[in-house]
Amino acid sequence: MNYRTILYESQGAIAFITLNRPEVRNAQNEELKDELDLALKNAEADEGIRVIVLRGAGSCFSSGHDMKQFPRDPDSFQASDRRKWFEGDTAKVRKFVYKILRYFLNLHYLTKPTIAQVHGYCIAGGWVLASMCDIIIASEDAEFIDPVLRMGSTGVEAIVEPWDVGYRKAKELMWTGEGITAKEAWEFGMVNKVVARDELEKETMLMAQKIATTPPGTLQATKRSINRALDLMGWRQSHEQHVDVWLSNHLGDEHKTLHKDRQDLDLKDFIHKRDAGYE
Repeated sequence: MNYRTILYESQGAIAFITLNRPEVRNAQNEELKDELDLALKNAEADEGIRVIVLRGAGSCFSSGHDMKQFPRDPDSFQASDRRKWFEGDTAKVRKFVYKILRYFLNLHYLTKPTIAQVHGYCIAGGWVLASMCDIIIASEDAEFIDPVLRMGSTGVEAIVEPWDVGYRKAKELMWTGEGITAKEAWEFGMVNKVVARDELEKETMLMAQKIATTPPGTLQATKRSINRALDLMGWRQSHEQHVDVWLSNHLGDEHKTLHKDRQDLDLKDFIHKRDAGYE
């Protein structure tokens, strides 16, 4: 199949899916989400594939959601129109946001092992995407950031930070908009391995090959068990609850009045103002 926003290739038992919008730092628009979801399903259905590697082309893994196409309908949607969209058809907003959550959950609950190969910026929706994978291997220059709260939101639709770094550090990172390095992420147990940038592809391949030698039935059974254990601890419920909070924040009167001055900030504006001491 021909994809426009991703690349799909396989080497033996390993499938490689590459986010391929380097000109916008692999920002995730609807087309990319749909193509990624389809590619993951195709890899899952391929009996010859045992491990799936997710990575990004260009300078970084992913800069998060593409705020210039927030949704595809209408195609001309721009970040400056965001408030108008939220104040419009709320049923459409809810449907769109729940679709984003399902897109993330589909990756988490995929039956086959997944590895995120992360380099450079891994921001907001990019962090969520990596977090939904079973294993994360990061280069030394990787940085994980979720600055969305400082832009007048409740964060990304899926709340991964408390699970990745613990609830106290999650509050600090989300409330300040600061990020953590790959080394810090490893210390929190969020990342499995940190390697030099020029060793990232090699080390990811070695990890994938090791996992691929384990019988597929064993891999899938243990993945189900671990995911169920997470669910018993409230993993899925926390995401479902958070997306409702996210919607209430964006659709309620409180958001429109208290956060209107930050609602239209894009990520570049936020980082610039944060680094300049924006309060």
